[in-house]
Amino acid sequence: MRGIRILGALAAIAAAGSAEAQQKASLDKPTAEYAESFTTISSIRELPSGKVLVADRSDKIVQLVDLLAGSAIKVGREGSGPGEYALPIALVPLPDGTTLVLDPLNRRFLSVSADGKPGAFMDLPRPPSNGPGGPVMMIGGFDVRGVDAKGRIYFQAAPFGPNGTTLDSVAILRWDRSNADMDTVAYVKLPAGSASATSSGGNMRVMIGGGKRFTPAEAWGVAGDGRVARVLPEPYRVVWVAGPSRMAAGPVVPYTPMKVTEADKQEFIEAQKKNRPMMITMGGPGGGGGGRVATGGGGNIQVPPPEFADTKPPFVAGPGGGGTVLVAPEGEVWVLRTRPAGDKIPTYDVFDATGKLAKKVSLKPNSRVAGFGKGVVYVVRTDDDDLQYLQRFARP
Repeated sequence: MRGIRILGALAAIAAAGSAEAQQKASLDKPTAEYAESFTTISSIRELPSGKVLVADRSDKIVQLVDLLAGSAIKVGREGSGPGEYALPIALVPLPDGTTLVLDPLNRRFLSVSADGKPGAFMDLPRPPSNGPGGPVMMIGGFDVRGVDAKGRIYFQAAPFGPNGTTLDSVAILRWDRSNADMDTVAYVKLPAGSASATSSGGNMRVMIGGGKRFTPAEAWGVAGDGRVARVLPEPYRVVWVAGPSRMAAGPVVPYTPMKVTEADKQEFIEAQKKNRPMMITMGGPGGGGGGRVATGGGGNIQVPPPEFADTKPPFVAGPGGGGTVLVAPEGEVWVLRTRPAGDKIPTYDVFDATGKLAKKVSLKPNSRVAGFGKGVVYVVRTDDDDLQYLQRFARP
């Protein structure tokens, strides 16, 4: 009897642990929403004041939004001179409240103070031309994935070899900003056909995001303590990386792949018409000498018909991270789960700082998580006209 009681107690503990892992929450009612719309919110950063910097990639604008007052002011302007940016695609939060606006066309960062004032420029790091990947490695400087509490910036290296050949794995690079050197934290695998590069007339043209749709691919992000969260699709789990050969894997999360249906394919094709891929063309020897950006909806960019895998992985890692995996400074890892065609309710698996699945969080239809602040989560809501709105919720 005593043995039976012990087994019963262990079963109860296991059931409680399982229930805790499956805690569910929903973001139903925002604490604030900015009434004016955006076209494409590419990045947000909550400032120490509680105001929020918002970068709109399509409109090429950065705004300082006060959600409580319902007001916003423009920060800097489009261009190549002082206080200007050509393409603000990411906001990098530094520990002192400064924000770096990543501007790949001008190949630099524009600093913005904690009160929203444009400041000095900082050049993108330039890996040595004789290093891995050669001159095209510079493209990796565009793929900023995070920053830690020491202000070190993390990049995903370019997926290209010395002659423009594509690689099957790339480095996660860390830059401390005090010098031009970058160190390698880890490597991530790439699916076949996920990138291409062509060179013609002294120009280098790069496209990220090819290959079969729904092919399993890794994604990653950075916590405030500098650990990198690698999210693996097969098996589905989070692996925390503190440096080369310093890894701690969380428990495997069971997943049964969903079959890719004709409805899934059509839904993807319709979404692709609205969200055309971005292509950056760099001129000059080795891809230097300035650049321009274009999308599949303009210029002479031809997008081939998509091919599809047979099944869906637990998550789909888009180019540049695609917002699929977001890591809060405290170490929570939010992973956007795949779902059947027609299901408009986004659901995120939230892993804790040990890699254990802690809860599942659902959003309202046509929404996505954009980032985090002090005790809050920021969400982008898209309406029927494809206009985007910034919301703030208490973090569950």
